[in-house]
Amino acid sequence: MTIWIVLAAITLLVAGFVLWPVLRQHQSATGASGSEETGNIELDHDLAVYRDQLAEIDRDIERGVLSTEQANAARIEVQRRILNADQRIKTRTENVTSGLVGSPIRIVSVIAILVFLTGGLGIYLDLGRPDLPDRPIASRADEIDAIRHAQATNSERTDVLNRAVSDLSQKLINDPKNLKGWELLGASLMALGRPVEAQTAFLETVKLSDRDGDYLAMYAESLIRGDNGQINATARGVLKEADTTDSRDPRIGYYLGLADAQDGNIALAVDRWIELVNAAPGDANWVPMVVERINDAALAQGIDIEGRLKVATAPQMAGPSQDDVAAAQEMTPEDRQEMINGMVDRLAERLESEPNDPDGWARLMQAYMVLGKTDEAQTTYQKAAEFFADQPEMVLRFDTLAREIGIATN
Repeated sequence: MTIWIVLAAITLLVAGFVLWPVLRQHQSATGASGSEETGNIELDHDLAVYRDQLAEIDRDIERGVLSTEQANAARIEVQRRILNADQRIKTRTENVTSGLVGSPIRIVSVIAILVFLTGGLGIYLDLGRPDLPDRPIASRADEIDAIRHAQATNSERTDVLNRAVSDLSQKLINDPKNLKGWELLGASLMALGRPVEAQTAFLETVKLSDRDGDYLAMYAESLIRGDNGQINATARGVLKEADTTDSRDPRIGYYLGLADAQDGNIALAVDRWIELVNAAPGDANWVPMVVERINDAALAQGIDIEGRLKVATAPQMAGPSQDDVAAAQEMTPEDRQEMINGMVDRLAERLESEPNDPDGWARLMQAYMVLGKTDEAQTTYQKAAEFFADQPEMVLRFDTLAREIGIATN
């Protein structure tokens, strides 16, 4: 609360500095206007006197008091004074007019500043929380230390990977046939978020291994991540070739399914992913992510997957029931879309109030992509990355997922 009082005082002080010269200028202009009127009356009086003097010169000529030369000289001097007085009247009139023109601008400036201050106060009263206690730096020491530790850890990890890339590059210059060296170089570059550079390393592994399926899968992944999650023709060709080998690398089936989904064939993608999950080892850490993709796609498209998943799934991973799918299939396309949008909106609302749910953010990103709402998916990815910014492993997870489902990460 104290900080808000201090900020409010500073705001009022700044507003005072801004308003004071404007008001002073307005008062000066008003005072000047009054003095101008008084000055003009005096000048009018002087002009009347000068005109009387001209008439008096004509009378003096008639009486013979002044010679012609003297009268002309006197007349020129009086006319000069008349012109000078007339010029002063015009100058003062222009100054007054200028002050009057500037007055509306000053008034608008004052009103704008007052509206800004009043609006800011209104927004704070509506959205602010003055009842919350202060959070001094001392009370956040653990939180700050955790963030610094995470940043230091991430920095150290980056330094280690950069040194590994440098060392491996030097070694491979002298030993270009080192298959494991190229694999480690590609993996290090991928971990550093440099998939385009990693493509060269993985392409070497493909050549040296005589196009082994595992290395084809690594090369395909570098191509996909280098294209922001899009599976282009080259990546498809590499994946299809890898699928003909005896490799059991899960990236092959997953990315082939993702290619089907990007082509609009969601049912075929779900079939591929179910087959992939059912053949996976029980401790595979990538299974929950793929199961979530299956569930989201099945619900969005009204695909019945009841009993098709053979893995033991946690309650939150359980797919839509047969009744859910049947109900979705009986709905009109518009009603089904409205139901799906409602579920996604509720998930988004829950994450706004309960953001510490990485699985929820991942599901929301995937759901938006399935629905074709790429802008919302992009926004969700950015919110998740910002909330978990102090947890590098979570940021890496969201980055990986974003690239896999086609969300731009740059």
